[in-house]
Amino acid sequence: MKTPDSKLYSKEYFLSMEGIDCFKKGLISPRLKDAVNMAKLRSAMKILDIGCGRGDFVLACARENIHSYGIDYASDAIEIAKVAKQSLPDNKTSFFSVHQASGDTLPFKESTFDKIFFMDVAEHLSPADLLQCLKECKRTLKENGELIIHTSPNRWYNDFGYPLWERPVNKILNRIFKQNLLTREIRNETDLKVHINEQTILSLKDCLTKAGFYAKVWLGNEYISPVKKNSTKEKILEFARQVVCHLFPFSLIFPLNFLFSNNIWAVAKK
Repeated sequence: MKTPDSKLYSKEYFLSMEGIDCFKKGLISPRLKDAVNMAKLRSAMKILDIGCGRGDFVLACARENIHSYGIDYASDAIEIAKVAKQSLPDNKTSFFSVHQASGDTLPFKESTFDKIFFMDVAEHLSPADLLQCLKECKRTLKENGELIIHTSPNRWYNDFGYPLWERPVNKILNRIFKQNLLTREIRNETDLKVHINEQTILSLKDCLTKAGFYAKVWLGNEYISPVKKNSTKEKILEFARQVVCHLFPFSLIFPLNFLFSNNIWAVAKK
């Protein structure tokens, strides 16, 4: 298993990713907001975003006077991020820095960063490259620093929860109630090319331990809890959808959360 060639990650890829509408408005997606809240960031901190993509996270942190660095091995990502930097006020640009680099050989000295963010990167790396990258995170983190990770999809959701329950149920609901619920292929052509190392809560914990971290790893409830809606009717329909499609609220606890949660989070320390 090899890490995908960086050429697969084109401008079109980055400009169609989750959160693009927020990015165009100078905002960050809810997923990245969760990571910011988790990190308890303060001005004068120094942070690194590995696999920074368009630079969403680096931009957001730079606006808060946080010394923010981003790396990505895709040249198109860095090009987009450097253009996005121009949206910063002049007094914020010195807090923003992005470089084309690989996570397995970080171009930084030991104990450089207070926080390192590893958002939706693990699933793109081969097992060997993932382990080496996590070791580099450990090397460049300060003694009391934190590594914050998000990865999706959850392999058990793709292997079991979605194909064996959610997809068939969605097809029935679409047919009966004329809905447009998710019925896509389990893994589309792009997924097969770039998501070469889908994680589970156990595999990620194991890799972090091998890299020398003490880590808390958990399954997020974002996908398996009712989404906020405006009208009473929409709220009722959303609640009913979660009950039928994910067996809510039992989907929030073991063992169903292992099958239906599609978000894995981790906070790791040296």
